[in-house]
Amino acid sequence: MGRALNGLVTSCLGIGMLAATTAGAQNFGAAKEKVTLERKLPALVRLTGTTIKVKVTGHDDQSDLARDLQALLETELLKDDPRLTAEDRNPSAVVTCQITNYSQPQPTVTTRPSYGASGGAQKSQAYTRVTGALSVSFQARSAGGEMLGSDNVTVNYDQEFDSSGNATSQGVKGTVTSAWKRVVGGTNGEDFNPPTDSELRSHLLDEAVRRIAEHIVNTSEMVEVYLARQKGALDEGDKEAEAGLWQRALETFETARPLSKQAEDAYRLYNIGVAYEALAYKAEDEKSAMKFLDEAAINYGKAIDAKPAEKYFREPQRRIETAIAHYKKLEDQENRKAEAATAAAASEKPPAAPPAAKAATAAKALSNAQVIALVKSGVDDDTVAQTIRAAKAVNFDLSAGGQQDLTGNGVSAQVLAAMKSRAARKPAAAKPAAATPAAAK
Repeated sequence: MGRALNGLVTSCLGIGMLAATTAGAQNFGAAKEKVTLERKLPALVRLTGTTIKVKVTGHDDQSDLARDLQALLETELLKDDPRLTAEDRNPSAVVTCQITNYSQPQPTVTTRPSYGASGGAQKSQAYTRVTGALSVSFQARSAGGEMLGSDNVTVNYDQEFDSSGNATSQGVKGTVTSAWKRVVGGTNGEDFNPPTDSELRSHLLDEAVRRIAEHIVNTSEMVEVYLARQKGALDEGDKEAEAGLWQRALETFETARPLSKQAEDAYRLYNIGVAYEALAYKAEDEKSAMKFLDEAAINYGKAIDAKPAEKYFREPQRRIETAIAHYKKLEDQENRKAEAATAAAASEKPPAAPPAAKAATAAKALSNAQVIALVKSGVDDDTVAQTIRAAKAVNFDLSAGGQQDLTGNGVSAQVLAAMKSRAARKPAAAKPAAATPAAAK
C-alpha cells in the first residue's frame, strides 16, 4: 500500500458534431469538451530482478498470432517498466502465456426498418455486425519457479454498424431521435467504419496485452472522455476541469441545481463521474483511489439509469468497473500478505526465556529472529516494516552486534529503521494506584 498514483491529468478541447433534437436541450452539445486522463494502475505482482522473458504458445494454426502477442507484450512490459530488459537465457522472471481461444468470424449483415434522423418515413437499412474474441491464460514466475501471479484474460468485440458506417451499438440505434454526423472527411474515417480483419485482430491483441501488462507492471494509459456542456454551472465546471482543477470542478457539478428532466440531468451526473474518476488517478494512495472510483461508478450508473440510450455513458462505467476490480485484487493480496506475515511471526519460537517476571510479555514480543525469518521467507520490505510497526510488543537486540547480525541475514535498511522506530516507542507507564483511606493513615 502507499505506492503513489500521481496521475497526470491534462485537458484539450475536442469538437464532435451532434445534431440536437431540441434547441437548448441537455446533451453533449455541438461542441463538447474532450478531456484526456492518464489512467495509472499499480502492478498486482512484484517481479524479481530486472530481466524478463516472455513466451507465448497457441494451437498449430495460431503461430503467427502467438508470435505477434509475444512481441507486443514484451514491448509493452519494457515500455511500462524502464528498469526491465529482455533476457532469453537467464531471466529473473518468466511470463508464459497460452492462447486458449481466438475467433474472428465473418461479419453478418441484416436488414431491418429504420427511421431517418429527421423523423421521416420508415425505410429499410442494412446493418453489419462485427464480432471477435481472444482469450489468454498467463503465469509470471521467478527464475526459481516461484509463482508470482497468474490469471486469464478474455477480450470480446461486438459492434454493429449501419449502412453509412456509423456505430449503432450500445445505445445509439438506427431509430434514436438524435443522429450522429460524420466529421469532415466523408465516409472514410476509421472511427466510423467497420474494422477490417487486420484492424480487428490488432484491437484484440492490443487489448489482451494491456490487460496482461496491468497485472505484471505499473501501467499508464491515456484515456479520452467527454464532458457535457451547457451554459451555466456545467460550462463553468468544464473550464475548471480543463485547467486540471478537478476538486473545484466536482464541487461545481455537485452543487449545480439538478435539471427537472432526468434525461437532461443525466449529463450533470455523468460529469460528476468524470471528476471523481480524474481524482482517483491523481490520488496519493490506493485507498483514496478506491473511494473515488466507487463514487465515479455510482454517478456513471445514475447517468445510465436516467438516460440508457446515451452511448457515451457506457464505456466509462466499464472502464471504472475494471479499475475497481484491479484495486480489489491488490487489496486482497495486501491483506493476505499481512496475515501471512503475522502468522509467520507468531509461529517463530521466542528467544531464551528472560526472568520470570517478564516471561509472559517476552513470549509475545517480536524478535530479531522472527524478523530475519520473515525476510528470508521472501516477504517484501514494505510488509515486514508494517508488521513491525503493528506489533504490540517487541524484544529487539539493536546493539552493534545485533544490527550486524540483522544486516548479515539480509535485513534491509528500511526494515532496520522500522525496528529502531518501533523499539523507541515506550509503553505507557502504569498510573500508580490511588492511596486508600486506610493506607493513608
